[in-house]
Amino acid sequence: MIPYHFWPPLSEIVTQVKSGTITARSQVVKALDLAKNEILGSNVSPTFISLHSAEALFLADRIDSQIARGEAVGDLAGIPIAVKDNIDWAGLITSAGSPRAYSKKALQTAPVLQKLIDRGAIPIGKTNLNEWAVGLTGESVHYGDVINPYLDDCLSGGSSSGSARAVAMGIVPAALGSDTGGSIRMPAAWCGIVGLRPSSNSFSLDGVVPRSRTLDVVGPLTKTLDDCAYFLGDLFLPNAKQSSISQGNDLIRIGWDPELLRVLSTDVRAAFTQWMNTLQHSQRVFFVEQQWPSLDLATQNALVVLQKEFYDDFLLMCGDVDNFSSCLGNPVLNELRNSKNLKSADLDQALSALRRFAAYFEESFDAPNKEVDLFAVGLTPCGPVVQKDLPNAAKSLRELSLAMGATGLPILGIPLIAGVYSAESLAGVQLIGRKHHEHQLISVVKRLKKVNN
Repeated sequence: MIPYHFWPPLSEIVTQVKSGTITARSQVVKALDLAKNEILGSNVSPTFISLHSAEALFLADRIDSQIARGEAVGDLAGIPIAVKDNIDWAGLITSAGSPRAYSKKALQTAPVLQKLIDRGAIPIGKTNLNEWAVGLTGESVHYGDVINPYLDDCLSGGSSSGSARAVAMGIVPAALGSDTGGSIRMPAAWCGIVGLRPSSNSFSLDGVVPRSRTLDVVGPLTKTLDDCAYFLGDLFLPNAKQSSISQGNDLIRIGWDPELLRVLSTDVRAAFTQWMNTLQHSQRVFFVEQQWPSLDLATQNALVVLQKEFYDDFLLMCGDVDNFSSCLGNPVLNELRNSKNLKSADLDQALSALRRFAAYFEESFDAPNKEVDLFAVGLTPCGPVVQKDLPNAAKSLRELSLAMGATGLPILGIPLIAGVYSAESLAGVQLIGRKHHEHQLISVVKRLKKVNN
């Protein structure tokens, strides 16, 4: 499907808004008009759960008035964004994709969203998601499944499904999602865009409905790497560290574990190998073979963490699971019931194992004679799942993404082969950088993209 609109780079939109060439209101009106194509009940895709025209236009008019008075405005002034509906926006309903079990009016705006508004970004509405952010497909028993923008019989990926599709379809130039086990990275790749999972503990997650308080992060989905870097700016990640980044012809060293090719389907493995070979032909990219700790074991431990934490938080926010059996879809209900017997000791043991797992990657950046600039691994074993193949098609999706997210390192999720919209190319690759060095990661990946072209 052809996107509705091709937005200029974020920096260009802001420059034009600040100069008065265009207004913030005009950008918001455009985004709202486009979003109406994909609201609940749409025959295209239920990308948006709700639109909030009055609130968005109020913010836009305020920015335009400040500019008219010659006042300073933020570095995201006039940028319309979409917001995943597990992030609070004061005065509006947050459903976490589970309207019959949770649906609550937010008393305050989540700090991570408020800081974007303070910088001039303008939310236009709340986007669809897997219920309680449980799952990586883009399915929703309550609101309807979010469809892949390029493969009509497939899903968009989740759980930040609506946010990813909204960007891919050109409804908005940027969106907020959340990522626990791949929920930004996966839909980004499956929708042919860029998704960043920032470093863990980058900022407060108050006002974000928890999936796993240990593993959750919030991050951007954008059309390009340049837009991702601009969206972050100097303010989105207060713990971010400045790095001295060479833009020259220095060798880029990528750590990888050949054993993990076995996890990929035949077609995805071929696409991943093609991606590697293309980069290595430049003689400026070198893949460092490594033997990583078991991702299978890390996945098992991460599952214990997110399941135990999710169960405990559900009890606090809603109550006994059995009282909500008729309100929840099967993926959420089954996980909660399977988590009931997990103990605090199980959580402690899993967290300890994950700390050891993460330490390997943190230390590998500076390992003698094997220093690397980033790590690379496939994102999903297969490409976007076919809607009719659910639920079985969803079972293996987290084999790679959940474990890598548990490292706490920043991770970009992008398609394996940019501009090629097939199941194999959209399966995606994860590119992992040093903790709190998101801008450095983006810069290195931009250099890789130039090599790949």
